Amino acid sequence: MNREAGYDAIGVEVTVLIKRRGRLRKSEAICLVCGKEMKDLGGSLEVCPECIRGRWEECEGRIQAIHSGSREIFELPPVPPRSESGVLCNLCFNRCRMDEQGKGYCGIREGSEESLLKDGRTQARVSCYYDPLPTNCVADWVCPGGTGAGYPEYANDRGTEVGYYNLAVFFEACNFNCLYCQNWHFKKRGSSRQLWHPVDMVAGAVNRQTSCICYFGGDPTPQLPYALLVSERARRENPGRILRICWETNGSMNPDWLKRMAKMSLDSGGCVKIDLKAWDPRIHKALCGCDNRQVLENFALLAKWIPLRPTPPLLVASTVLVPGYVDEEEIRNIASFIARLNPDIPYTLLAFAPQFLMEDFACTSKAQAEACLEAARRAGLRRVRIGNQHFVQ
Repeated sequence: MNREAGYDAIGVEVTVLIKRRGRLRKSEAICLVCGKEMKDLGGSLEVCPECIRGRWEECEGRIQAIHSGSREIFELPPVPPRSESGVLCNLCFNRCRMDEQGKGYCGIREGSEESLLKDGRTQARVSCYYDPLPTNCVADWVCPGGTGAGYPEYANDRGTEVGYYNLAVFFEACNFNCLYCQNWHFKKRGSSRQLWHPVDMVAGAVNRQTSCICYFGGDPTPQLPYALLVSERARRENPGRILRICWETNGSMNPDWLKRMAKMSLDSGGCVKIDLKAWDPRIHKALCGCDNRQVLENFALLAKWIPLRPTPPLLVASTVLVPGYVDEEEIRNIASFIARLNPDIPYTLLAFAPQFLMEDFACTSKAQAEACLEAARRAGLRRVRIGNQHFVQ
């Protein structure tokens, strides 16, 4: 979901960056490595998907420059810091080591002792609101709130929980750098200290009509300790009632933290929704600024927990169908990976809409959506759907 408006100045900076690098000119999109026209694609990445897969050494410098420029606007580190001495953050695969004056790739964790209370543990950069059920969630077609799955232990009704709410908790930080991020505005807030909130703020927002809490963003990963404290307190203060704990995440956290998240969802009837953004590590790095090894390992780890609670599903996957880059081949590989783990893992293919530095792209076409859906089914998955269908053109 898109965040509120009010970032006109930073929006102008982003537009200037796009135009300076020759984007927003779809009809003139030429791969700067092979020289071929990138038909039906935007020029935001400057190189075509074929070159990213086959000529990565020639593409890498251009890709890194795009990501670095997109982060400079928000005063974020261009790469995860590697100070020889300093504070080590072990929350995610970035493993940032920050000196006294530095901050982590996510913009939350810092190297100074003064930041220890405001680093996503006992306080977090977060906001929350009530979202009526059924809601726009990648798992609404299989979860208790949208379908009544797990009734009566995990759902308040045999069908959709009309009259109940999801407490949507938005974390203002991320350890990825997706060039098509629809919520990119939160990055500007990373330079401010005005939105740090204690655990009580979110835990106290749970009321009698709240049947689930969903952490998203940004991503929950940089502030997982805080989210777990909120979850523990909310469940402790609301005993004997349904209160599911759910996560929407890129899945790149330290496996030890993943297990704590999963245990919370497993016990409460919630789910962990992991966005598998691409299969090829080079495509993943081009789109998100990092590779996907830890994500895939974490997904496979969590799949082993499925037999502990088959219904409602503990693990749900999704992928955004970025035109040209996350194509039928990517989806076939992702779906085959999921099917080998468990063919009943629900998988949502999300239609792409142009955002952030990829505004020059078109929405997902109907042909791409249908081809990817068929590829996922042929790979062996039994529960696949197209989400964000209003963006399909």
